[in-house]
Amino acid sequence: MYYVQAVLKILYLDKFLNMNKLVYLGFTVLFLTAWSSSNAQKKNFVDVEGLDQSIKPGDNFFRFVNGRWYDIAKIADDQSGVGSYSFLNIPQKQLLQNILDSVSKTKNRMGSVEQKVGDFYASGMDVATLNKLGYQPIRQILSDINAINSVSSLMKFVAAEIKSGNRSVISFGISPDDKNSGINIAHVYQGGINLPERGYYFKTDSSTLHIQAAYKKYVSALFQLTGSSPAAAKQAADIAYGIEKQIASAHKTNIEMRDVKANYNKMAMATINKTQPNIGWLTLLANLGAKTDSIDMAQPAYYDKLNALLTSVSLNDWRIYLKAGTLGNYAETLSKPFADATFEFSKVLSGQAVQKSRMQIMTESVNSNLGQALGQLYVKRYFNEDSKKRVLALVNNLQKAFENRITQLDWMSDSTKVKAKEKLYAITKKIGYPD
Repeated sequence: MYYVQAVLKILYLDKFLNMNKLVYLGFTVLFLTAWSSSNAQKKNFVDVEGLDQSIKPGDNFFRFVNGRWYDIAKIADDQSGVGSYSFLNIPQKQLLQNILDSVSKTKNRMGSVEQKVGDFYASGMDVATLNKLGYQPIRQILSDINAINSVSSLMKFVAAEIKSGNRSVISFGISPDDKNSGINIAHVYQGGINLPERGYYFKTDSSTLHIQAAYKKYVSALFQLTGSSPAAAKQAADIAYGIEKQIASAHKTNIEMRDVKANYNKMAMATINKTQPNIGWLTLLANLGAKTDSIDMAQPAYYDKLNALLTSVSLNDWRIYLKAGTLGNYAETLSKPFADATFEFSKVLSGQAVQKSRMQIMTESVNSNLGQALGQLYVKRYFNEDSKKRVLALVNNLQKAFENRITQLDWMSDSTKVKAKEKLYAITKKIGYPD
């Protein structure tokens, strides 16, 4: 596994430091001079740039620490936020884009990482072809939805979508057992909605009502782009939204999701297969290619509700709901009208003023879908063995500095210091790529 995303900040810092050694040397001299002068005057505090000294920390600590920066910070038109991570992450995305621009224009060996990454990127950059195709690339999926004629065939479609990496009414994953990190187990979580969380479906303030209206308009636009009349598209959007709202009613709130113990419910497959027969858990897992005798059902009330809705909602309405979800899953990567409709809705949620360029969208798409492959190319071009050694030395020095601080702590017992140092050196160092 390549750890490109995890070390972007360190890599950029390493690169920056190496490019600016003389600057830092000069800065060090100035700093020492200033410190000597300051020390001679025996000042009792250091005025850190960025702190708003006009505000008492006890009155508003956020404004005290961030106030000056917050008042002058600018969010780029094609971004939804700004912060320290943006300053490091955006330049790294440009480096990834450089790689993709290069490999997509080169004739690469069939089956090579360069060919896979380059062809994926090039296919998404071919806007002219995409615009001609319209929604042709997902016609087969929509046809599969039209063919659903029973709850069991509906759940079979859901399993296929999970394997394709698409959001659906079942949120399934495999990760360590919360109560035994030495083993991996199957987990299922609440899902089935496309607004951020349940409150968006039930709050009645003007901002939320505006978002609800924008979402329905978006779904309606997607149906119109597939040939539905405005009236039929609006009706379909209302049906899809209505199902989502029923699903959302069984969701836990964000606050309830913080309770770790309440969101861990390991259950026997044989039991939930009986209590939630419409979902058909054993068949669902078989269709996923998974086999287990138990599963962590994080939010059981959600799946109880889903089990009931599978028969109380008509198959025709479920087909509309699944089509809306499919269109939403793929809209940004289809023709320009679909991508534009997606942005028009997303900016209502995010506040982002300008749509990202096709290059930005495709760079993020490649990184999301072929991140490991792209990581290999990044390492080859920007992070050689010498770079890895420098960063490893930096991390090792950080550990030594922490060890020294632990040693000098006067409030920690010797036995506790031993344990603390054991934990310090138990850290797994994932730097750039595996050894």
